[in-house]
Amino acid sequence: MKKLLISGLLALTFALTTSTFAAAKEFTDVPTTHQFYDHIHYLYDETIITGYENNQFKPDEELSRGHAAVMLARAFDLDLTPRETVFKDVNKTISGAVQSAYEAGIINGKSPTSFAPNDKITRQQMAMLLARAFKLEEESAKEFSDVGLQKESYSAIRKIHAFGITEGVNDTHFNPGGFVTRKHFSAFLARGLNEDLRLDSSSCGYDEDLRTNPSRQTLNCMITNAARNADGIIPPEIVKGIVNVENGEWKHYEPNGEPIISFDDGIGLMQITNIQDYDVEKLKYSIEYNIEVAIDMLLYHFNRSDLPKIGAHDPNQLESWYFAVMAYNGTKSVNSPFYKATGEPNPTAYQEKVFLAINTSSQRATNIPAIQMSLKDFTYGAETNETIVFNKLKFMMSSEGTRSNDRFKTGDQSKMVNTRLREKPSTNSEKVEVPVGTPIKIVGGPLYDFSSTAANNFIWYPVEIMINGKKDYLYAPSQSIE
Repeated sequence: MKKLLISGLLALTFALTTSTFAAAKEFTDVPTTHQFYDHIHYLYDETIITGYENNQFKPDEELSRGHAAVMLARAFDLDLTPRETVFKDVNKTISGAVQSAYEAGIINGKSPTSFAPNDKITRQQMAMLLARAFKLEEESAKEFSDVGLQKESYSAIRKIHAFGITEGVNDTHFNPGGFVTRKHFSAFLARGLNEDLRLDSSSCGYDEDLRTNPSRQTLNCMITNAARNADGIIPPEIVKGIVNVENGEWKHYEPNGEPIISFDDGIGLMQITNIQDYDVEKLKYSIEYNIEVAIDMLLYHFNRSDLPKIGAHDPNQLESWYFAVMAYNGTKSVNSPFYKATGEPNPTAYQEKVFLAINTSSQRATNIPAIQMSLKDFTYGAETNETIVFNKLKFMMSSEGTRSNDRFKTGDQSKMVNTRLREKPSTNSEKVEVPVGTPIKIVGGPLYDFSSTAANNFIWYPVEIMINGKKDYLYAPSQSIE
């Protein structure tokens, strides 16, 4: 996870107007054996918090919404100058902090005119505050049984879980309505600010140190997240199509924990052969890095000036990646789109096999035949390893291309292109039929088939939908929406 840099941090105080604070290197009620000792003292050492008089911290005291707003305003160096606010129940002392945090999009009121500053802050409110404050995007694939799709905090809870800020109160429950204490808020804030204090969590639930092969759907999650988080737009479907061709069993490790190395020295899941300046050991023993390097290579090929471009060269259109995918394997005559002897299409070309995998496993019906190209656009010899000379660097399509469906975000509005919805994110779950064209709203990030061995590459979105005049919450496979 990338470390977030917070500039201009000021001292935060948990009791803002009524207590006398005493500077102390140790708090009498936070012994070195305390679960959150490191978190609390990190914040103290960084002058982010202070304690009460008598060297106390009062770790079990519950936190108010007003105090939380002031802490976040100070942490993000917002304007604390007292002034009028949009809320009628905020006193002058905290008005600047509350208004600044509101204008920064960090806090909301309980109504358009009420903030309820003295109410205790709940775990779900905390999740929404921190997700907005740290501008989190990636969402964990984990769902809690007490956090339904209808909850406003559903997406935020998955975000702070993915970022390593907090877990549930147990493996299946988050306790969204529970109140947040000073010790817990200290832990959450410290983890958000300091990468070293974050929980060792993976949004996909995989532990790299195990050196074992994740399940197919865990890898689906890892590839999808890596593509969505890449420094450049790349459809996750492209990367997963390549895995289908390079590594049909979707495996990185041999049974002995050593990486799979191919006859031509391809490394691991993505079969990386052109190592350039990449870290070879990480390519071998970090699946996440192996995927990231493959994406980096594909983005490089997509932006090459010596490779043909298709149409508007839109990276969200799958067909636009045709020649970048070819180059991933090699711009050799074996990968020509056409047989030299006959001029007929070459279905054995690497990129053709990748797009076939996208059509089948991701169930995205790409339209490669619509690319207006022919044998005369390519010059190469009879040998399979001869480099192709591209006689044209621009190709148009005779019909519309296929857009990525794996890059929708929480809050996006879309509609159904077929009738398939499910009660759970799995093809084994109960079906719910809706008319084609029914509007939907995406309420969370991607999820993956709970049958870990499911062979599909597509993802699932939790969605809000109106059925017979009533709001409902279901799961839509990515290929069913547009």
